[in-house]
Amino acid sequence: MESGRIIRSLVPSLCPLCRGAVEPDYLVCSSCIGSLNAASVIRDDPPEGIDRVVSCAGHEGVARELLAAYKFRQLTGLAPLIAGYMADAAQPDGQQDLILPMPPARLRTWLRGFDPVASLTRAVAAETGIPLASGSVITRVGSGRQRGRSRSSRLADPPDIRPVDSAHPIAAGRNILLVDDVMTTGATLSAAACALGLAGASGVEALTFTRRM
Repeated sequence: MESGRIIRSLVPSLCPLCRGAVEPDYLVCSSCIGSLNAASVIRDDPPEGIDRVVSCAGHEGVARELLAAYKFRQLTGLAPLIAGYMADAAQPDGQQDLILPMPPARLRTWLRGFDPVASLTRAVAAETGIPLASGSVITRVGSGRQRGRSRSSRLADPPDIRPVDSAHPIAAGRNILLVDDVMTTGATLSAAACALGLAGASGVEALTFTRRM
């Protein structure tokens, strides 16, 4: 995939996923790329409030390792590779008026030093040509921590996501593509879709890199 190429200075000498040899000018080894290419895109069972959801792969194997290396090891040079797969899976059809990221928990963004989903969203927007929202539309209140919680806990107590005061002029009457890194129960996507509905969005689709099956 051409989006997997990047300046050599940003590429580790060994594959960050399996520690195998990396071909010149590529982010990960050919074996891991082969596994990613073989993954089945998942397009069914959208959560409540989401018209359509697309995920590049199940949350396992190489796809999971790639996402973890990007988010938790802060290998931000992997963003173009992940976004390339997401853009291919999205298959934009001209119906998406805006693309925007899932709002982060502020504490986690501060601790990481970057917002991984926002970075992916900008890259997907550039790949697909879907306009990136010109400002904030929705925000997450509180920590909103979902990682490590059980499925029942996530569903019973979803994150508190709300439209910002200036959301309506941006979202009203528009079909929005909402980007997140992983879908687990869909509770976070549903909460965001509800907030976008309050902001006047006419529809919400979702795009994630992985999905827990």
